[in-house]
Amino acid sequence: MTTIEKSILATVTYYDTLNIPLTQMEIFKYLIKVNPKQKLSKINLFSIITLLESKELKRFIESKNGFYFLRGRENLIKQRIKKQKITEQKWKIAKRIIWIMQLIPFLRGVMVSGSMAIGNAKKESDIDVLIITSKNRIWIARAITTLFLHILKRRRHNHLTKDRICLNHYITEESLNIIHRSLYNAQTYAHLIPVLELEAFNLKKFYKKNKWIKNCLFFIFYEKNLAFRKSKYSFLLNFFRKSLEYILNNPLGNLLEKAIKIAQVHRVKKDKLTYTKGGRIVINDMELEFHPKSPEKIIIESYNKKMKELGFPELGNQKDSGLR
Repeated sequence: MTTIEKSILATVTYYDTLNIPLTQMEIFKYLIKVNPKQKLSKINLFSIITLLESKELKRFIESKNGFYFLRGRENLIKQRIKKQKITEQKWKIAKRIIWIMQLIPFLRGVMVSGSMAIGNAKKESDIDVLIITSKNRIWIARAITTLFLHILKRRRHNHLTKDRICLNHYITEESLNIIHRSLYNAQTYAHLIPVLELEAFNLKKFYKKNKWIKNCLFFIFYEKNLAFRKSKYSFLLNFFRKSLEYILNNPLGNLLEKAIKIAQVHRVKKDKLTYTKGGRIVINDMELEFHPKSPEKIIIESYNKKMKELGFPELGNQKDSGLR
C-alpha cells in the first residue's frame, strides 16, 4: 500500500471513530498525513478519487450512495443523513443567538466547532464555539457573555445542553496560536466555521497562526462558500458594543478585569470538575479552556486501536494534546 493510500485509510478510519462516512471531497479536504514530512506533489481530488478504487483500499473500504466507510459500516450512512438534518435545524438557532452576541463588548469572533461544524449533531447536542476576544479583556468578555446567554436561557450548564451554547474555549486576538496540538485538535480546527468576525479578526488569521495543523493534515481550507453561515452585521448592535468598550477601556476597566479574574479563578479552582482526569482546564489572560471531560482521549485511543486491528500498528501511535 502506498503512503497516500495509507493516508486515505487513516482518514476514513479516524471518521469511523466519530461514526461518520465521508464523501470523496471530504476525504480530500481532511486527508491525514501519516508522515509529517509527506509532500503535496500530485495530491489532488482526482488522484484521491482514483486511489479510492484501488485493490489495496477496497480490502478495507466500501462505498455506497457517494459515501465511503470501513467494511461492514454501511449503517453509518442513514445515521449521517439523519444527523445532518438535525444539524441544519440547530444552525437556525445558532445563527440567531450568535447574531445577538455582536453587542457583547470586547468580542472579536465566534466560530462554531464540534459536532455542529462537522454536521454530526444529535437532538440533545449543544453548540460548541471558539470565542475570540480583544487582548487584556478576556475575563470581562467571558463574564458578560456568560451572563448574557444565561439571561437568554441559551447557556449550557449542568444537564441543560440541547441547543445551548457551550462556552468552553476563549482565546484573545493576540494569542491565536494553539499550543495543545494533536490529530484530534487539527481535525477539529480544520472544521471551524466562522459565524461572527468583528474588527480585524478573521479565520484566515487563525490559520496563519496555526500552521502546525499541516503537520497532521495536507490542507487547510478557508471555505468562502460557507458565507451563508455568517451572521449579518448589525450597525446598532455594534454601536452598542463599541460604546461599552469605550467606557471600559480605561484604568477602571483594568480594575474590573482584575476583579473578575480573581473571582472566576477562585470559582474554577473550587470546582471538583477542574481536577477530573481525561480533560484540560486552562485559565490565564490569553486563553480560557474548560474541557474537564474531553472526548479527545477516547477518540484518539479508538483510532489507534482501529489502525492496529486493520494491520497498520505504525499508524496507531497518535497521542492526545496533553490531557490530564
